[in-house]
Amino acid sequence: MQKIIAKINLKSIEDNARAFRALTGTKLCAVVKADAYGHGAEAVACALSGEADMFAVALLDEAKAIRTAACGRPVLVLTPPSDEAMADELIVNGFIASVPDLKTAELICREAGRLGRPARAHLQVNTGMNRYGMNASVLGKVCKFLRSCPLVSTEGLYSHLCSHSREQSERQRLLFVRMREICRRYFPDVCCHLSATYGALLGREFAFDMVRIGLGLYGYLPAVAEGAETGIKAVGPRLKKAMKVYAQAAQSRKYSFGEQGYSSPENERENLPERLTVWRVGYADGFFRKRKNGMAGAEKNLSPLCMDACLRRGGSRPGAMTPVMTDADKTAEALGTISYEVLCSVTRRAEFAYDYR
Repeated sequence: MQKIIAKINLKSIEDNARAFRALTGTKLCAVVKADAYGHGAEAVACALSGEADMFAVALLDEAKAIRTAACGRPVLVLTPPSDEAMADELIVNGFIASVPDLKTAELICREAGRLGRPARAHLQVNTGMNRYGMNASVLGKVCKFLRSCPLVSTEGLYSHLCSHSREQSERQRLLFVRMREICRRYFPDVCCHLSATYGALLGREFAFDMVRIGLGLYGYLPAVAEGAETGIKAVGPRLKKAMKVYAQAAQSRKYSFGEQGYSSPENERENLPERLTVWRVGYADGFFRKRKNGMAGAEKNLSPLCMDACLRRGGSRPGAMTPVMTDADKTAEALGTISYEVLCSVTRRAEFAYDYR
């Protein structure tokens, strides 16, 4: 086995989903975009088919990848369709389209009519993130239009918190409440969801009808979660980190002084020869070349990573495994980034090994 190994505990992911469901008392939308934050979307969707009420992905291709694994659960595509071909695929596959404006509503309505197939939609509204979504001033017009489209089922209304500030989030929540009132004049049973992992920690007033949990499913909480102390205290101890990443020893031998050649001058030491091991993990596996790269055990690294390997002090038999990522928060802190990025990057060349114990 030459790849790094990502060991993923699906039981932990399932338990984390239960913890958030218990915290909020609402429906749960499992966010499995970006290959389930690097954990493998198909396997995660299959494991959560009994816990999740819905799945959310960023891209149409991601939705198609989990279609079977979702076991009939609805799949919401968060990125709106940009043309007829995308709208057609959403409709034919029964996925839920995100509708951020009147133009997209017209596109979905027109293509559903042309295909003679029902379409499903969740309205995206802008409460402050200013990325996707319509403003309150046009929401009524879009709702009125969609109510006139018999083949389009408008099932949801959602937005996204733009920061981890309690004050800013409260302003967004109040605006979302106003927009919910507008929408429910046209669609009384619409499912409303505002919060992802951070919002779910803020209290039940932020949960509405459903929460979209991404990072929390995989055992992590946002590094900054202002005003969420009560939620963190309630759910934090129950969360289990689902992924650990291991690398394999490729070669081990004694090196003599002057032999260490790759980026070596700053690292030459007078007490060589000593036994060193080449480990099959490098910057192509998601770790940076800099000295503090967040890799577990990196203090033993003798030189910066190369693309596919690193050299460490100490002997190990070829084939032995060592952990290189056990806590994405610690890796992220060393790298100056966030755990989301770590989880999505360190498994891009990995072999996945799933456990359910």
